[in-house]
Amino acid sequence: MEIRQLNNTVSMYVDPIYRSLKQGQPFMALSIDKKSEKPHKGLIRVITKREGNVDIPGYNDRSKLIIVEGSDLFHWKKTKDLNIKGIDETVEKYAGDISSFIGLEDPDIWNDENGIKHVYFTMPFINEGIYLGHAQGNTLDSLISTDPVLSPLPEIGISYFKEVSISPIEKNGSRINLTEVGLSEGSNCFSAVASVVAHNMGKAWEYRDIVINPRKMPYEWCQGYVSPCTFFPKSFIDMKNLLVGLINGRERDKEVGGEKMYGKFRPGLILFNPKTGEVPWVSSEPLMEDPDATTITFASDFIQTAQSEGILFAHVNDSFVRAYKINAEGLKKIIEKS
Repeated sequence: MEIRQLNNTVSMYVDPIYRSLKQGQPFMALSIDKKSEKPHKGLIRVITKREGNVDIPGYNDRSKLIIVEGSDLFHWKKTKDLNIKGIDETVEKYAGDISSFIGLEDPDIWNDENGIKHVYFTMPFINEGIYLGHAQGNTLDSLISTDPVLSPLPEIGISYFKEVSISPIEKNGSRINLTEVGLSEGSNCFSAVASVVAHNMGKAWEYRDIVINPRKMPYEWCQGYVSPCTFFPKSFIDMKNLLVGLINGRERDKEVGGEKMYGKFRPGLILFNPKTGEVPWVSSEPLMEDPDATTITFASDFIQTAQSEGILFAHVNDSFVRAYKINAEGLKKIIEKS
């Protein structure tokens, strides 16, 4: 595949690895089952209906999740729609009005030490809250729905939970993970990153604290919104007691010709203490930007392919999925020079 260097750390595979052959069906948010191989398996979010423009606040998407397979990491095909047993009953339990549910979004796949697959996903309801949903099973074909692991906490100003970075480090049988939360700003809402404690990865998690508030960030690239992506394996980059992670940061909204427009959304680096839940460092600049992006280069997953190399997956303009080669030495240089 043709590859183009974007900077000293990131190279882009030019051909998208998953995109629609027909107009009007965008794909995004690839998550890979790290225990699968020959073929690789994963989940992708499909936009079934879009109203508006992704560059302009106010657009609405309706979604579903599909199972995909790849003979390698660059050629994927759909096998079937994701079918979660009991998901309709879970949705009905949390919906004041079932018509407000707009479909599952943003999958993350995590395998526990017993080989059980846990899938976390955004479970959104229009004007009724957004939950971090969960299902588990032996395979992606045999998932069973549970109650969401995180629900809105309006009493402390958190309107939603979505997206997750799962820590590989356990302490006393628990993990401190990162998740996206919605915070109020007048009549508007913006996203921040919170730490949460999981005593059981399949049951309710506990909210701890806001660890990245974009309104308190000194860097323009992440002053609008922030969302966690994933942690790099320590076998790929080891910073002693800290994990190196990826977040997606957005600039503040802008006004162009009297019309409100979203700022650019791009991935960047953090350091995370898995024992305290603290984020002591955020990169001053984003890691990269896709040359075809109008506003969105949103990282969704990473898989290590060699000792110091791996593949990052991101979607561009919420429309198609692309792969990028990441060099561990380049990441270290970014962190060490800060």
